[in-house]
Amino acid sequence: MTDSMFILPGFFKWLFLMAGAQGVILSLVLWRHKSNRKQNRLLSLIVLIYSYAVFFFIGTYTKEVFFHPLYPGVVSGWVFGTTGVVLLLMYVRTCFGLPAHPPRAWLYWIPTAFFLVILVMHYAHPEREGGRYGNWGRLGVAYVVFMTGLCYYRFRQFSRWGTMAIQSQKTKQYLRWVLAFFATYSGMQIVSFSLWDFISFEASLYISIAVKLFTTLGIYAIAYLNVQNAHQVAPVMMALPVEQAEKYRFSSLDEDTANSIREQLMALVGAEKIYLQRDLKLKDVADRLNTTVHHLSQVLNERMGISFPDFVNKLRIEEATRLLAGGDDSKIESIALDTGFNNKVSFNKAFKKFTGLTPSQYKTQHHTVSGVDANLN
Repeated sequence: MTDSMFILPGFFKWLFLMAGAQGVILSLVLWRHKSNRKQNRLLSLIVLIYSYAVFFFIGTYTKEVFFHPLYPGVVSGWVFGTTGVVLLLMYVRTCFGLPAHPPRAWLYWIPTAFFLVILVMHYAHPEREGGRYGNWGRLGVAYVVFMTGLCYYRFRQFSRWGTMAIQSQKTKQYLRWVLAFFATYSGMQIVSFSLWDFISFEASLYISIAVKLFTTLGIYAIAYLNVQNAHQVAPVMMALPVEQAEKYRFSSLDEDTANSIREQLMALVGAEKIYLQRDLKLKDVADRLNTTVHHLSQVLNERMGISFPDFVNKLRIEEATRLLAGGDDSKIESIALDTGFNNKVSFNKAFKKFTGLTPSQYKTQHHTVSGVDANLN
């Protein structure tokens, strides 16, 4: 880089410097926050990574820093970028009350390990930074985009579990904003990276400034919302009655097995909709999961705060509401049978329990709202 390329306006240097310092402080606040500790500590690390990105951006356009022997080079950005998206996936999982580390979690860290090796090579041969090493940035961008998409896919998958995951609606709304931010950020990075070879250095600089401004505002807004609404954006675990807790007092079920059963259960009901089978028994599901009736019952009651009959009926009612909302002209009794109920009476009773309305009232209310929307449009 020539002297003429260190042209980051002083206003932005001070702005990003204050934003980075604020991010470090906010990261410490999140780390020390007493509620939802796993969740907040993961978010704390994400904020810290983006604070580093802001400081790194300042250093890149500061001559004294850029030519310093300890300047880590652009590869360090991909080390932290790939780390950040893995932490994001872990954060999404903890928001749904799942263990932070997904199955085969080590695979997600391979790109980070790769860029760490490249970073070591950079310090061993710094003169190659601008050539061979710089081209690996495309891999970093691709991985960030892939992981952002995976996070959104997992969010949609976990959201379909509904209240069985025992997370509040506020959690899902909050996570939608978080993932929308990261998706937008990934898109901006792709545009910025793609235009690098076709526009002037000054233009690319101001595009980078815009990306960093967006990143700064977004990441700190997310963190502030988390701190201010910690009780609303956390998994809401339902307390067990005393008799239930006593029932499982001497159970051999460990934490890892319980989490595995829970994930397999939700994958099974999502893929095969076994809850639509009439007279579905707890043993039927336990056999499909290769576990015991006692362990499955414990997972439902302890980890998910719901009994097996309510678990099945709630999924059936969710299916029924989709049919009714979709304009299904079938009779109520037919929908009841299609969703796994043996008769209309038990269907009506369950429907009222989970929606507060009878099926007829729900259908009328939904079609009335749909008709008003159609007229307005």
